[in-house]
Amino acid sequence: MPPAATADETPLRRKVLDAALELFDERTWDGTNVPEIAARAGVAVGTIYRYFPNKQALGEAVFTEAKTAFADTVVTDAVRAADPATAIGLIWQHQVAFALAYPQAFSFLEHQVHGSYLRPQAYEASDRLNAELVAILRAAQQAGAVRAGDPQVLLSMAFGAFVGVTKHSRASGVPLGEYDLEGVREAVMSLIGLTEPGAA
Repeated sequence: MPPAATADETPLRRKVLDAALELFDERTWDGTNVPEIAARAGVAVGTIYRYFPNKQALGEAVFTEAKTAFADTVVTDAVRAADPATAIGLIWQHQVAFALAYPQAFSFLEHQVHGSYLRPQAYEASDRLNAELVAILRAAQQAGAVRAGDPQVLLSMAFGAFVGVTKHSRASGVPLGEYDLEGVREAVMSLIGLTEPGAA
């Protein structure tokens, strides 16, 4: 994962976060303990507690960093400046690029349930991303570029379809990049009824 731009970032803290992400992805947050993270990071257990008071705080830090990176990747200034139909196409490209570049982070975020250890403030980046995506879909509906319906439901359908493909990729052992991602994109755009720019 790209490191977060935080004032307390240090090489050791980075190693702990990266090791925690690897293990949370492999074993889930519940299935991982702090000594295992320390061993993976090559640091003493006490080093982890210098930066994070407990495993919950570490889990929240990993989740927040990954979700913030995902949100910042998916909705960029170019997306915000584009017409709604073009914006949806860019969003698709950006989420695929993130999943290809950071498969552990994407899997950790989207293939697991996190509610047992996250406080409400940990969902700030998720809520911000969701609100922006819903607003873009609503604008696309108003422009006649996307089918009618609850934009939150449309978003859940479209993103859920992509997450399903990534889960199948992981379960089958076939790298995501080997899938017909253009075919997946076309199917998802059809699902939400997107009329793309330049379409007849």
